[in-house]
Amino acid sequence: MANEIWDIWTRSKDYGELLYKRATGESEEMESSKALCSILSQFYQKGMKIADIGCGAGHYLRSLRNRLDRDVIYTGVDATEQYLDLARKAFPVNAEFKLGDIFDLPLEDKSHDIVINNNVMLHLPPPPTKAFSELIRVARKHVVVRTVFGNRNYIIKEVREKEDGIEEVESSELELITREDELGLFNYFNMYKESYFRQLISKLDPNIRIDIVKDDYFASFDNKKHTTKTGTQVMGGAQVSGNLLLDWRFIVLTKLD
Repeated sequence: MANEIWDIWTRSKDYGELLYKRATGESEEMESSKALCSILSQFYQKGMKIADIGCGAGHYLRSLRNRLDRDVIYTGVDATEQYLDLARKAFPVNAEFKLGDIFDLPLEDKSHDIVINNNVMLHLPPPPTKAFSELIRVARKHVVVRTVFGNRNYIIKEVREKEDGIEEVESSELELITREDELGLFNYFNMYKESYFRQLISKLDPNIRIDIVKDDYFASFDNKKHTTKTGTQVMGGAQVSGNLLLDWRFIVLTKLD
C-alpha cells in the first residue's frame, strides 16, 4: 500500500511527529481514542490480545493503557515505516510493531481477540472489501472499525497542495491536474452508507453480528492548528473537515461461532 499516489502519509513527516506527540503525552489524546476505549470496555477482558491496524505512532496505545488496561497485550501494524520507528521510540517495551499492508496483514488467522482499525477505512481506495476481509480473518472474536458514514456512497478525492506539508514529491505531483491529465497527489476521503457496510460484511461472513455505534463521545476540539486547513474541528456540535460534515461511527463486529 505504501508509496501509492493516494498514500500521502509516507510523504508527510509533520503528521508523523503529531502522532508521536499524542503517543508520548506531549499533545492531548485524540477524542476518537477515548471513544474507542469506551466501546472496548463493554467486552474487553484482561489477557485479550489487541491488534491495531493502521497504528501510526502508537497513539491509540496510550489511551488503551490509560483507560482500558495498563498491561494490554498489543500489536500495532502500519504501512509507513517512519510511523513505526516513532511508535517503537514512544513504546520501547511491552508492545510489538510490524510493517504491514491492510490488504495483506502479516498476522495469522484468529491470532488476536480484538482487531481495531481507526480513521483508516475512509482513506483506502474503493471498495473496502479486501480490507474488511483481512480484519475479520485476523480477529478471533471482535473487530472495531471507526469510519465516516454517508447518506449516499461517496468516493471523494482530496487533491493536495504544497502548503499541506507534503514532502519528497515531484512538483508536478502537487498540481491539481498533471501534464498527463491526471489528478495530482491526493488522498481518499470516502463515505459509505450503513446499508452498504452491512451488506458487504454479511457477504464476507454471515456469522457475524454487526452493531453500528454513532461516535458522539467527543469534546470540542480544533485540529486545524495541528494539521492543515482541512483539519477536523467541532462546529455546532458536529465534526467538520473543510467542507465535509463528518458522521463518524464505530462498526463493531462480533463473531458468533
